[in-house]
Amino acid sequence: METGWKERLKKAGWPVLSYVVISLLAAFFAIIRLAAGGKDSGTGVTLWEVVLFLIVPVLFLAAGYLGTAKCGFGKLKAYKVLLFSAVFSALLLGLWYILLELYVLLNLPAAEGGYALDLWLRKTMITYGYEFTYLGNTDMYRYTVLPLIHFVIRILYWLCYLWGNRIYISRTNRK
Repeated sequence: METGWKERLKKAGWPVLSYVVISLLAAFFAIIRLAAGGKDSGTGVTLWEVVLFLIVPVLFLAAGYLGTAKCGFGKLKAYKVLLFSAVFSALLLGLWYILLELYVLLNLPAAEGGYALDLWLRKTMITYGYEFTYLGNTDMYRYTVLPLIHFVIRILYWLCYLWGNRIYISRTNRK
């Protein structure tokens, strides 16, 4: 009975640990981005943001691969990963409206990975209140569009985690 509890804790702890490590790496990437280009240079999307857009999903894929290799996960069920990611994203979406500071801390991977998309959408011109303005200057963007972008990105990242699991399982089954 004791080993079953420890095994479940180990299997549940790996996704949490990997998310924390990816969050720390995202914080490191944010520091580099801020040091290199300033807070908001207004120049649009740079190569660094595009690289981050590609690196963060690869980190989740690697976490899924390594978690399966180290912890001995079997083939994860897609519906369980989708359910977990949707609940996790919904909880963080609720934090956006309740406690924004905690949300920012827990949302670093999605915020840094989706920063290129965020910058691109902010600079999109729309008609709002009978005048042309940037989408980023509207309350609609801050309270609706940006939280939903992060919601979808987090789900996609956990699907990358599932993909890493599937890659490892297919490689071991082939051998």
